[in-house]
Amino acid sequence: MNIDDIRQCAHYFTNNYLETFYIVVTYNGNGFILIGEKENFPHLMGISNRRYKANGYGNPRKLYKDIISGGHINSSIIPNSISSTSKMFRKVVNFQNSTDVLLRNKCPVIIKYDHDKNLNLNLNNVDILLSDLYKGYMLGWVFNNKISVNSDIKISKYCISTWVDESDGSPNRKEKYTPNQDIELLKYVLVFDKNSELQKKKEYKYSKQQKIAVLDCCYRNGCNLLLDDSNAKNYRSIAKDNNIICSINHEA
Repeated sequence: MNIDDIRQCAHYFTNNYLETFYIVVTYNGNGFILIGEKENFPHLMGISNRRYKANGYGNPRKLYKDIISGGHINSSIIPNSISSTSKMFRKVVNFQNSTDVLLRNKCPVIIKYDHDKNLNLNLNNVDILLSDLYKGYMLGWVFNNKISVNSDIKISKYCISTWVDESDGSPNRKEKYTPNQDIELLKYVLVFDKNSELQKKKEYKYSKQQKIAVLDCCYRNGCNLLLDDSNAKNYRSIAKDNNIICSINHEA
């Protein structure tokens, strides 16, 4: 792996996160916009700000521009040969599968990440974490702004901030950021291009097996599952039938 692989990821990032945005709706009735910013790209590739700043890049947007345009990048920032044991390798190797978390998720959950509730592990600059419980892919997003629809209506916008691939990890590794968090379930993902034209609509419907998996995850990790009233009733019934003790809408 070398800079050519990073450059491919930059083009993927451009197509799927800069020139594409997503409107997400949950089974708790929440809706928000997901999109990318150029300055997030180096972090997504495992390039620390200390490293690129030490090599003349005060602005991560400039580094992104040089990567995608084929400009010269100091090997201190991106090695000529990227070691398979490095953080950069782990970030890059499956990055072009990252949109699977949005569009081809096997068991999607949205973790409303509260740093104070997870004392063992911490994610920097993450407010929500979209996760695939089965595959172990995770996309972290940081709150960016409230976008005005009109004078009375605003919708939250989040920018991609981290990419975690635990596809080869243990079940514990796949759930490492879930302990004690509030969790919502993905219902709709609407995909729009840079001209705000709808390109795709994905609806998630959870099988009984998936519902049990979500409830088991909440039980193991002490999570609170947030749902609208009709779905909360269904999940409580499944939890009771399967002897799963967990919190739904802050009620055990």
